[in-house]
Amino acid sequence: MKIGVREPVIFADNFKAMIDWYVDVLDFTIVHLVEDHYHYCNLKNSQGILLGIADSKEMGVFPSERKNNTVVLQFEVKNVSKFFEYLKEKGSNITFGPSYDKKDGFWYGGFNDLEGNPYWIVDENCP
Repeated sequence: MKIGVREPVIFADNFKAMIDWYVDVLDFTIVHLVEDHYHYCNLKNSQGILLGIADSKEMGVFPSERKNNTVVLQFEVKNVSKFFEYLKEKGSNITFGPSYDKKDGFWYGGFNDLEGNPYWIVDENCP
């Protein structure tokens, strides 16, 4: 059986605001938008990362403590400290870091999106 990779989907309480946040803060672009019989948006950034945003109520999903998600998306950046400075300028919530892992020699940290979904950030030295 062949299994192909599709975009991870983020359920949003405020569909429009979440799209705007990913476009304005993380520099994603809208590649497909459905707003007629349901609300769904495909986003893509310049490195080819794909994300989906769906209206949580329309999908029957009612997120509670998003910090307790069992899946965390992880991004890689060249400079974690610089990326966190940028996020702070944009008013984003840094949850931890930047921190340095001495054993494996890489920088890491975490932040939340507009609705509190957690993300981990690592630099290119992360194993």
